[in-house]
Formats: sequence, structure tokens, C-alpha cells
Amino acid sequence: MSQEDDRRGTPGGTPDGPEAQPSSGSGGPEQAGGGWAAPGQEAGTPPDRPDFAPPQAPQAPAGPPPGQVPPGPGPQAYGPPPGYGPPPGYGPPPGYGPQAQGAPGYAPPGYGPPPGYGPPPGPQAHGHPGYGPTRALKPGVVALRPMNLGDLLNGAFTLIRHNPKTTVGLSAVIMAVASIVTAIGFGGYMADYGVFMDQIANDPYSVGPDDPFPFSVWSLLATYGGALLSQAGVVVATGLLTAVIGMAVLGHKLSPGQAWAAVRDRMGAVIGLAAVQLVIYFALSFVIMLLLIGGFALGIALIAEGGASGAGALVMVGGVIGALAGACAAVWIGIRIFFAMPAVILERVGVFASLARSWQLTQGSWWRLFGIVLLTMVLIQLVVGILSTPFGFAAGIMVAVWPTAPWVAVASGAAMYVGSVLASAISTPFTAGVTTLLYIDLRMRREGLDLKLHTAAQAGHDVGPEIYLPEPRT
Repeated sequence: MSQEDDRRGTPGGTPDGPEAQPSSGSGGPEQAGGGWAAPGQEAGTPPDRPDFAPPQAPQAPAGPPPGQVPPGPGPQAYGPPPGYGPPPGYGPPPGYGPQAQGAPGYAPPGYGPPPGYGPPPGPQAHGHPGYGPTRALKPGVVALRPMNLGDLLNGAFTLIRHNPKTTVGLSAVIMAVASIVTAIGFGGYMADYGVFMDQIANDPYSVGPDDPFPFSVWSLLATYGGALLSQAGVVVATGLLTAVIGMAVLGHKLSPGQAWAAVRDRMGAVIGLAAVQLVIYFALSFVIMLLLIGGFALGIALIAEGGASGAGALVMVGGVIGALAGACAAVWIGIRIFFAMPAVILERVGVFASLARSWQLTQGSWWRLFGIVLLTMVLIQLVVGILSTPFGFAAGIMVAVWPTAPWVAVASGAAMYVGSVLASAISTPFTAGVTTLLYIDLRMRREGLDLKLHTAAQAGHDVGPEIYLPEPRT
């Protein structure tokens, strides 16, 4: 051991030499420690780091003169001796120390907060996926959640756009067959009308009082009978498209053959339901007309017999009010049984069970359903008018310019036929789309059908229309 070490280790000892004695009136830290030397370094030699202030020997250092406050250490006056510290590669644990508080430059490279440490990001904040509210699954034309008006209309348009072969094509084929009789009857009707107008223009007195009706019986029967046949075609097309739409919600794209295979055994129930609904609507219309005509007839009779004009007028007003009340009742009943067709196809129930099912689903939602159905009908009538008006205008021009030409009946009937088929090919799938999607929306809201469809879509199983069968009641 060197003498320097012996002196340093002796209690109360101080190094020899004039450097160890503090100068009078100084007392600064630089002079007080100027004679210290690190191991292996000569005394009086400045240390490697000028800002290093080593700990003093065990003896008490000399202080400043009484009444004088020693200056504090300046910036970076203290620090570890050279070579002192943890071995290379060591550092504070991840997330510990100033770096965890956002102070840059303290944590070694490669260190950071542990996974999952700290507050989670906000909804979709900073590009982190998986946070925030989840979105409903959308495997098909609509998202699997209760729908609003925009969802219903967009879903119907998306159905036509994504599968035009089955929606527009199938409707066009069915309506092309069902509208032939109507086109023939309309052609004869327009031909008779042209001859009648030409006769009136040439000689107004040529029309006999015994035969004022200028139209042939066969043209009227063909026109109105063909309209009934066309309505039957709409019913068949709606039944086929209901299955197509039900599977399109799950992302399945049915071909016309697959649609027929799915609905073939339900066609009897579809036609039976259409017939029952037609009878119901006819009965309601008959009641409305009976109230209106009966009120007017009774009012006129009272006025004619007793001259009681006030009572007769009151009866007439009562007839009008009764007819309006009957019309409101007819609309109310029509909305309550409006969804019987989807129930027949997708739930595979009978005719009257489907009517009861529609009545059950619409309970408490009449005004919302009425608004959506009314808006859909208005849109459909606008589309039908836009598509069919040019063809009807062309047929009218041909009849007016060439009223007696033999080819006018064929040409005008063909023009109306093309316009009718084109309008039906677009309006039928759109109406069926809104109706079926609204039926599915009702079941989502009342029975949680969206959860069942969501599970089937996530599982990826090949499901058919049986997915819409109601759960058995316990």
C-alpha cells in the first residue's frame, strides 16, 4: 500500500503539502479539493472530468469563514467517476424512469413501455384498428342490423345492381309472357278508339243513339282480363324474388334456376295467398263504394220526396264521410297483411297463417310501415311513368295520325307492350326488395333475427331459405 493510501485511510489525517491547506478567504470547492488524486494519478493533477467533485475524506472539511455562505455547485457539478456505472447493455426496465414520463433522450435505444401499458387509444385514434364501436357485419346487400329508410332503399337498388340477371331478367321474362294478352286487348281498344274519333271528326251525327259505345267487347275483355293475368305474373315474380332477396342478405347470389328450385313447392301457397288478398281488397272496395253510392242515393231520394234539402245534403255528407272511413280502414288492413307474401316464402307457412303472421309482425309499427310503403309506391309510380310514358305517347300519335290504318292496332299494342314489360322489369324487383327487407327488419326488431343471421354469416356454412324459419316456441 502506498503512503498516500495510508494517509487517506487514517482517521482524521490530511494529505501533506501546501495544496491541501485552504487559502485564507477562499473556501471555494475547487480549491478545497484541488489536492485529491484518483488511484493511479499523481497528486495535484486535475481529474479527467473537470466537473467531477469527489467525496471528501472522513475528516470534516474546513468551512468558509463565519458569515459567508458557500456557493452551491454549478450546473453538472456532480456525476459518477470515470468508468463507474452499470456494465454495457444494462439499463432501466422498460417504461421506468424519465422516458416513461415523456422526457426524451433518457431511455436507451430499443426500450419502451411494455405492451398494453398506458391508456388505450380512443376510437380509431392514431390509426389503431380494433378500438371504438364495432360495425355491423354486412355479408350481402344490407348490414345485419335493424334498418332505416335509407338502408331499405339502398338495399333494393343494390340487389338490382348486383344481380340483374335474376332480378330484372326474371321479372322481364315473366312479365313478357303475362302481358301478351293485355297488349293485344290494348291494341284493339286503341284501334276502335281511332275509328270512333275519325268518325266523329268527319260526321258528328253519324253516331247512332242505339250504339253509342264504340269499343268492341273482345278488346275490353282482353284488356281487363290481361291486366288480371299481368297481376298474376307480378305475384309469381314477387314470390321468386322474395327467396332471392332473402339469400342476398347473406351474400348468396341465386340464379333464376336456383330461385325456382327454392320456391317451386310454395307456388300453390303463393297463388292462394294472392287470391285471398284480392278477395279482401275487392270486399273492402265494395264496402267503400256502397257507402258512397248509398249515401248519395239516399240523400237524393230524401230531397226528391219531401223537399228536405238539408236532410238530403246531410245524408250525402254522411255517405262521403263513411266512404272516407272505409278507405282508411282498407288502408289500415292492407298494411297489416302487407307482409304475408314474405312469410309464405321464407317461413313456409300456409295462406291464413301468413296473414296472421303479418298481422302479428306489424303490431305497433303501423305508422312507420305506412310511411315507408307509401313512399315506395310513390317512387315506383314515378319510375313506371318515366319508363312507360314515351311508349304510350308513341302509341297515341300513331292512332291520331293514322286512325284507320290496319297496322295501327299492332304497332300501338307493341309499343304499349314494350313499355309495360320494361316498367315491370324494374318496378317489380324494387317493390319486392323493399317489402322483403322491411319484413326482415321487423323480425330483427322483434325477434332478434339479426343475431341469427350474423351467426350464420360468421360460421360460413352453406345455408338456404330455411335460415328464416322461426324458432320453435317452448
